[in-house]
Amino acid sequence: MKTKTKGQGAPSLALLAVALLAGGCGPRGGARDAGAAVTIVLPVVDAAPAPAPAPLPDDLEPAPAQAQGQRNDGADAGTVKIKLLVDSRRQAHVYWGRKDLGVAPLEIVRARGSGPLDLTVLAPECLPLHTRVFTDRDDTLSLRLYTEREASGLPGYSVVAAPPSGPTKTRRQF
Repeated sequence: MKTKTKGQGAPSLALLAVALLAGGCGPRGGARDAGAAVTIVLPVVDAAPAPAPAPLPDDLEPAPAQAQGQRNDGADAGTVKIKLLVDSRRQAHVYWGRKDLGVAPLEIVRARGSGPLDLTVLAPECLPLHTRVFTDRDDTLSLRLYTEREASGLPGYSVVAAPPSGPTKTRRQF
């Protein structure tokens, strides 16, 4: 008696079923003619090749620097340039926390992917401007500074009430 392996069970059962239908039993339950030729067709099982991986969208693939229209002026691929443009007549200082980065217009060079920068732009007679810049790509920001008089026309702006009179603690400003 032969022992069957795991892969041989299913085809042999299929052959047995085809042989029974073709040989002795007809659809009406009677015996078939002995002179009739019996053709057994076995299904061919081909291993289908693995499907090709789906192509990535164009925006996910990194493009070479020359194709993006960038100059190769020696800038390291591991850094980003963030340009802040402000009217130079305003003499606006750009602060990152307490650190004064300089007077705008200004260019900041940081390591790529080093995290966002929360910047404050202060100019005389203008309201402070708070902005966040990201270090995942080169970027240029055009900033508009408003005086209190100009800001009164902006949606959502309200005049800050004067602080209560009397002795209060004051914070040191930068």
